[in-house]
Amino acid sequence: MAAISLGESRWRMVRRVLKKKKFRFEDSRNMTRHDQLHFDWLVANGFFNDLGNGWYVATDRAKEAADMGFYKI
Repeated sequence: MAAISLGESRWRMVRRVLKKKKFRFEDSRNMTRHDQLHFDWLVANGFFNDLGNGWYVATDRAKEAADMGFYKI
């Protein structure tokens, strides 16, 4: 399987929320204009699960990718 880089912005978003049981979008922000786009990508690709009412949880896939910043396709 190939490993692809998350990119620094997405990787930082994942690292920022790993220790939390659940979090909001604001907890993961890098304070850049692309934050919403990156966050939506992380949700769509299974790194964060939507719990509803603006709450999210990091998945096992996010925990695996957080160490080195790579994920498997």
